[in-house]
Amino acid sequence: MGLPGSGKSYFAKNLANKIHAEYLGSDELRKELGLMGSYQLDNKLSVYEEMFDRAKKIHKSGNSLVLDGTFYLQQVRDMFIFLSKSLSWQLFIIHVTASEELIAKRLSKPRTDSEADMDVYMRIKSEFEPILEDHIMINSTDTNLRESLELAEKFIKSNYGKARGKDIDV
Repeated sequence: MGLPGSGKSYFAKNLANKIHAEYLGSDELRKELGLMGSYQLDNKLSVYEEMFDRAKKIHKSGNSLVLDGTFYLQQVRDMFIFLSKSLSWQLFIIHVTASEELIAKRLSKPRTDSEADMDVYMRIKSEFEPILEDHIMINSTDTNLRESLELAEKFIKSNYGKARGKDIDV
């Protein structure tokens, strides 16, 4: 999870590959559902409801899953926390952040799956609800993907272990 431009999608796709998991991204689902440019709450919730339904189907296949989205609202996070508990999945929350300067640089470039710009970033940043659950925080740069993936993998393998409830920057 993380704000637009934080590098969360790039990170999530690489993490899914590294841990041999399936990947589901909110940007791709929004595009597939014909909701690009539609960021009203109802449309956002429709995207996450579709992600929720697909996650349940992936669970039945026995595969691990990396979900990619802003998850900035607690009610959206609660949907997936409920899903993980009801299906006895282990849920690992990874919050990807980046400096605002780097985010501005990233958002100034066109991207195929996201229309988010600095205005969207600022709006979501102002509405971002505190993360109450145990999580790890990874600070994204343009050069630390390998280290970030290793840290996330260690966090996952440790079953929260020593990193439980702490924000860790790399």
